[in-house]
Amino acid sequence: MSDKPRFEDLGDGTAKDNETGLIWSRKDSFQIVQDWFNFDEAMAFIDDCNRKDFLGFHDWRIPEADEALKIYCPESCIKGRSNVDLYLPSVMEPGGGTGSWGLPFDQQAAFYISYQTGNSQHFDKDYSQGVVRPVRLWGDEG
Repeated sequence: MSDKPRFEDLGDGTAKDNETGLIWSRKDSFQIVQDWFNFDEAMAFIDDCNRKDFLGFHDWRIPEADEALKIYCPESCIKGRSNVDLYLPSVMEPGGGTGSWGLPFDQQAAFYISYQTGNSQHFDKDYSQGVVRPVRLWGDEG
């Protein structure tokens, strides 16, 4: 068994999930641009992150719903925006939104994952108070 923690702050604005190999931005989109996003805006935000080499990489994406759920950690509580409890790894920056958009999506809806409850559900893509937490694969050169 490894002595490595499950979540590791890589010191560059990202955190690695040593269980899945995914690299997460320690900040979500609200923390980065101080604005909410509907699903289409979240997709455009990720494209913009890639164009601007956010944190030195250009292979960011919206997480799959099951990936986004894997960072829900009931044993770890950080404070989100408006001082709400978010159950995210302690390596994530406090002050973020309460969830994240996730894939898949269709014409009307996309997954939205709550880091307050650990639930995921289809939200209308026009839901205007969403956020997204960028993710990428470990080792991709980006």
